Amino acid sequence: MWKMTKIVLFMILAAFITGLMPTIIDFMDRTVIYSVKEGLSLHPQFTTYLSSFFSTAKKYTWHIVIAYAFIIGIVIFMEGQNPDRTILWLLTLVLVPVVGVIVYMIIGPDLKNIKKRKLFKPAKGLQTDKTPFTKDKRFLMGMAMHATSGADLTTRNRVDILINGDATFDSIKSELRKAKRFIHMQYYIIKDDKIGVEIRDILTEAVSRGVKVRVLYDAVGSWKLKREYIETLKEAGVDCHSFMPVSFPMFRRKMNFRNHRKIIVIDERVAFTGGINIGDEYLGKGHLGHWRDTHVRLEGEAVDELHKIFLYDWCMRSGEDPKKICDYVSCDDCDGVSVQDLSKLPFLPLQVVASGIDNAWHSISIGYFSMISRAKERVWITSPYLVPGPILMNAMTTAALAGVDVRVLMPSQKDHFLVFWGSRGNIELLLRAGVRVYHYKKGFIHAKAILADHDMSSVGTCNMDVRSLEINFENQLFIYDKGLNSKFAEQFIADIGDSVELILNEWEKRPLWQKILESFGRLYSAQI
Repeated sequence: MWKMTKIVLFMILAAFITGLMPTIIDFMDRTVIYSVKEGLSLHPQFTTYLSSFFSTAKKYTWHIVIAYAFIIGIVIFMEGQNPDRTILWLLTLVLVPVVGVIVYMIIGPDLKNIKKRKLFKPAKGLQTDKTPFTKDKRFLMGMAMHATSGADLTTRNRVDILINGDATFDSIKSELRKAKRFIHMQYYIIKDDKIGVEIRDILTEAVSRGVKVRVLYDAVGSWKLKREYIETLKEAGVDCHSFMPVSFPMFRRKMNFRNHRKIIVIDERVAFTGGINIGDEYLGKGHLGHWRDTHVRLEGEAVDELHKIFLYDWCMRSGEDPKKICDYVSCDDCDGVSVQDLSKLPFLPLQVVASGIDNAWHSISIGYFSMISRAKERVWITSPYLVPGPILMNAMTTAALAGVDVRVLMPSQKDHFLVFWGSRGNIELLLRAGVRVYHYKKGFIHAKAILADHDMSSVGTCNMDVRSLEINFENQLFIYDKGLNSKFAEQFIADIGDSVELILNEWEKRPLWQKILESFGRLYSAQI
């Protein structure tokens, strides 16, 4: 239908231009002079009119800028963002109208988002009898995420926790070499370094033995990825696409919405997700030194759920027909049914939750809030960034004030200036509420993991910051299992051993210049 509409619009435009041709020719005849010696030149009278126009426009430049800033201000006011972000943009436009307009055009919100939010409606008619938690309070949390993102509760799964890059890449490479039907891979960052080339060679070798390989990478996250790397993959038969490639005309609208997901699905048999991208940096070979991260290897029903997320992103970018993709895999769009026998897998309930700018409910944020607010004994959080916004900050401080053991583990080193200082700007409030905050000292900690009480855990790609929670495309596992909760707790205790706990009295004595940078980072944290 849309293709036919575009054809009709093109025909109308062509007819309109054809009808204007006599007028255009007459205009050119009156404004352009041809001379054998000097060639083409503008008519003196037209040049006078042009100079007069720019002279008049110059007098009203400030009026035009202010009028445009006023219009943008109305758009921002009506967009329905959080109040802090709205006030920040309005103040920017008022105090520095010229610079504010330029900045808004580059990184400001997308006008299309208003329409998306208005069109969003929560799911109806949920099949609640599919979950075993009908009498358990945990079901309330699962139902909320299902209502806002469609995340089903899967029950037959195996989850292997992979600590740091060595264990993660060893497991990934081993499974990639076993692929027989397809490899579907999606990453925020892919680097053309030693591990990147090794993964590339494994993929090309897989194609040579008849495996279908698709690779999706974020255009901004993988900005430094060389064209030769992609060409090598394509020449070998790998299908490659970049997610939302940035072009100048659409710079403002696409630069801000990035795909931060990290997903590998192999033969519908095994899947990977977590915090680790593809690069030597994630093996501790970058300027930040030791890289502490968490990834997971999955088997069971959750593999299909991760695969749905990949297929959605892939089809959105490639325009490919899901039915053709289903020649290699089974998916809901073509009524495929997995033929794997999952009965031997352990009973391990979990949800695979996706969120992004296309989801007005911010489902992962809802999951985090539910974990924190329902906890009775402990909430232990590991995140490289801590700019969660007022709702989650209130949840953490309220839980701590109510006697819950709330702990936050974060890096002591910075990899991004604004988000680093924005994160530090939230520490004092947490300490005053009784939250125990730790700075990781062994290197850089990049894991995204939360555990609540002794039965709930979460791990995936979503940082505890506004960008991940409200803007970027992310995926996160919410796991209802005491055994895995215990393993995450053991790792958290081990990481604390490589950290320093912050004490309120000492923290208050930090230098004034740090407090200024923290205030600056906190002020712009809504735009990070």
